[in-house]
Amino acid sequence: MIVRASLIVMALLLASPPVHAEIHKCRQGERVVYQEFPCPTGSQSLAPPKAQPAPSAYEVEQARARAKNDIAAAEVLRKHVERTTKTQEKQRTAARKQETDCMHLLGKIEKTEAKASLGKNQKSTLKSDQRKYRKECGPI
Repeated sequence: MIVRASLIVMALLLASPPVHAEIHKCRQGERVVYQEFPCPTGSQSLAPPKAQPAPSAYEVEQARARAKNDIAAAEVLRKHVERTTKTQEKQRTAARKQETDCMHLLGKIEKTEAKASLGKNQKSTLKSDQRKYRKECGPI
C-alpha cells in the first residue's frame, strides 16, 4: 500500500508542469555530476538524462481513482481495527470482573467453611455458593 501511495505521489508530481532548464551531465574523474551549466574544462560531457514524458490526463485520473480507493480501504481497515480493539477491551474488562467476583465468592466460601458449626441456612447458602462458583469459575 505504501508503494502504491509512492507511485501515486510520483504520478502527481510528474503531472505538474515541467521546469525548463538545461541539464548537463559531466564526468569529473570517477564521479558523474549533473548541473545546470556547461561542463568545466577538463571534464567529460555526457549525454543528458532523458526527460520523462508527462503523464496523460487518463493516467492522472487513474492515479487519482486508485488514491481515492486506497484512502477508502485504509479507512475501512482503521474502523475495523478500532472495533476489534474495543471488543478486546470489553472482553478483558469482563474477564477481570469475573476473576474479581470469583475471588470474592471463594473468600466467602472459605470463610463460611472455617466456621465450627453451621446453621441450616448457612449450609444451604454454602452449597449454593459452591455450585455457583463451580458453574462460573471452575472447580474449587
